[in-house]
Amino acid sequence: MAKVIRYEIDPKNPPPLTNAQKAEIAWLTSRPESDVDTSDIPELTEEFWRNAIRRGKAR
Repeated sequence: MAKVIRYEIDPKNPPPLTNAQKAEIAWLTSRPESDVDTSDIPELTEEFWRNAIRRGKAR
């Protein structure tokens, strides 16, 4: 039986990014949006946004 390990991360004080994570973010942000394949995600229609409900804090 595996031992369960739980971690809690403070979203206001996240751990620093590793060099590998920084490199991946740099690579992803350097790619044009046309390279992103969103064909498996349906487009959000105007009807969707009309029926949307804002939750949480308003900005």
